[in-house]
Amino acid sequence: MAQLTPRRMTDEVVTILRERIVTGDLAAGSRIDVATLAAELGISRTPVREAILQLETQGLVVRQPYRGTVVAGVDVGRLEEVTALRIDLEGRAALLGTPRLTDADVQRMTGLLDELDARSGDADFSQGVFNDVNRAFHGVLYAAADSPVLERLISSLGAEADRLRLHFDVRAPFAEAYHRVILDACRRRDAAAAAEATRQHLLESYLAMRGERAVGDGILADVLREQGMQVRR
Repeated sequence: MAQLTPRRMTDEVVTILRERIVTGDLAAGSRIDVATLAAELGISRTPVREAILQLETQGLVVRQPYRGTVVAGVDVGRLEEVTALRIDLEGRAALLGTPRLTDADVQRMTGLLDELDARSGDADFSQGVFNDVNRAFHGVLYAAADSPVLERLISSLGAEADRLRLHFDVRAPFAEAYHRVILDACRRRDAAAAAEATRQHLLESYLAMRGERAVGDGILADVLREQGMQVRR
């Protein structure tokens, strides 16, 4: 990491800390000491401080009196809000990204789905494997949108969603079905179909995690109406 520029170094620290938080290696309430982390990574304290500020804006860490920076707690009640925003932003990214996909991008997405299938029996599938491969699969499509700001917002919401997902079983078969629909749409460069499948995938994931088939009044229902999607009661 010492050979990276200061900005790239900060980004690297953000990636490392986010991964530890999302996977639970850094549990809610864990204190993050700037000096200790800087020594562990062999870098100065400045990029560590800047990384912590970024994670604070993403809601992954908070500063507490007399304790300093600690990992934020998991608020399962935020799942509806996070899902609503993801449906809006990720659907938009799919719409923009699909026409810009290269054949190599589609091949990469195909390989990631094959990996997801091959590792579905892993003991830690629902405790990290799914998150990693699922994020990479969708990430190929969203990166093709060529909108760094949109990609950054999606990444922030995705990190929070990954933390929430660890509290639920994600082995439900709907995920595979929607992944295949998204991939088929991407192969055809059918942006509307890819966006629709992406939104439905996120909605079904939310309903499965909540163990419900209905959507109450709130931000999620509002977003579904705006997108022309069915609001289940």
